Amino acid sequence: MQHIGRSWEGNPTIVEYKIEDGCIMENTLVGFGNIIVDKDFLDEMEKIAEELSGESDIVSLMGKIYNKVFNYYSSNALNEMSREQTYAANEIYDEDGLVIGTKISALKGRNISKCSEKSLAAYVILKKICEIKGNDRKAALVLSYLSADQSSAEPHAFVMLNKDNCNDITKHLLFDVENPTLVEDPNGAKRYFVGLYSLSDEEYTSLIAGEKFTPTSFFEMASKYREVGPKRIYGKFSKTMHY
Repeated sequence: MQHIGRSWEGNPTIVEYKIEDGCIMENTLVGFGNIIVDKDFLDEMEKIAEELSGESDIVSLMGKIYNKVFNYYSSNALNEMSREQTYAANEIYDEDGLVIGTKISALKGRNISKCSEKSLAAYVILKKICEIKGNDRKAALVLSYLSADQSSAEPHAFVMLNKDNCNDITKHLLFDVENPTLVEDPNGAKRYFVGLYSLSDEEYTSLIAGEKFTPTSFFEMASKYREVGPKRIYGKFSKTMHY
C-alpha cells in the first residue's frame, strides 16, 4: 500500500509516482487524521484531467485546475462540523477497530479542505494531463513548510510542474493551489491570481534540499503585474518552533 508521509526534520517529501486507490497520505496539519485516496476521488480527478487536457496555455490550465479543485471541495450547503469533526465523522476502521483514516471523497462539498486535500487533487489531475499529453513536463506533489515574512512556518503542501531541457520561465513552476496571489497593476488596481510561482534552477535545488527560498510570482515575471503583500517563504523550519 502506498503511504505518503511527512519528514518532521524539515526536509520535503516529494512524490512523483501515480497515486493509486488505497494510498494513505498523512494530513498536512497536525492533529488531523490520515487521508485515504479512494477510487471515487481518482475517477473524478481523472475525468477533470481529460476535460482539461486540450488546454495549451499553462497559466489558463492552472487557473482552470484551481477552479475545478475548489468546486469539488466546496458547496453552498452549510457544513456545521469543524474540519476535525468532519474528519472524525467519516473515519474508516480496520478489522481490529483501529482508525486507518478518512476517505478523501467523503470531504467532497464539505467546505473544510485545505492545502493537503487540494494539492493532492491538483497533483492527480496534472499527473494525468502529463500522461495524456505525453510531453516532457513532470508533476510532483510536495509536502514542505510555508511562512509569510516574519510569521511562523507551518506544514504546507503544494505542486510542482517541471520541464526538462529548457531555460524559459516555465521550467520550474510552483502551484500553490491553496493560496491565490495578490498582485497590483501599474495603475494600483489589486486583484488575486492563481498561486503560481516561477523558480530558478537554484531555487529548485533549494526546494529539493529543504532549504528556505522565496519564489517570484509568475505574473510578476511575465507581465506588468507585481506581487504585493507578505512574501511567501517555502522550506525548512527551525526545530525550536512550536505548533
